[in-house]
Amino acid sequence: MTIPNLLTLLRLALLPVMAVLAYSADGSGRAWALGVFLFAMATDVADGMIARRVEGQRSRVGLYLDPVVDKAVLLTMLFVFADLGLLPLWMAILFMVREFVTSGLRSAAATSGQVVGANLMGKTKAFMQAVCIGLGLGARAFAVEHSAAKLWVTAFAGFTLFLALIFAAVFLWRNRSILRQRGE
Repeated sequence: MTIPNLLTLLRLALLPVMAVLAYSADGSGRAWALGVFLFAMATDVADGMIARRVEGQRSRVGLYLDPVVDKAVLLTMLFVFADLGLLPLWMAILFMVREFVTSGLRSAAATSGQVVGANLMGKTKAFMQAVCIGLGLGARAFAVEHSAAKLWVTAFAGFTLFLALIFAAVFLWRNRSILRQRGE
């Protein structure tokens, strides 16, 4: 098992911890939720750096596992925010649908031996989602009034969703040849 894969699995194991802590009624639990989330995001950065820079640390499993875990973390926290009333449910659903569509295209490409890797647009989208989640967890940790937190989280998530949908359209356009392939 490579170090990046271990870090990815650690991030996956931290997901239920951060989700449960996000529901905490007290400030210390909410602060822990923010801390665990920031630590999880640091493991994401670290696993990517190690995989790129250290010989023998890249793996096929990691190529697929890392983005799936990233999506699981980000989408879970967006749905937690919807449940907490910080974000409209429809926004979380649209983020999820966007991920299914782009992941579906990647899967379709993989069936014909093609690898459609991450690009700057996808990394920007994921970074902005992480900032949105950090903003929401921070607002809860520092007891920002709910209506103000909701306004800021919803506004930032809305902007992120707008860009994410544009990025998805560009991604689909650039890879439209995969959509036209017929199974044999």
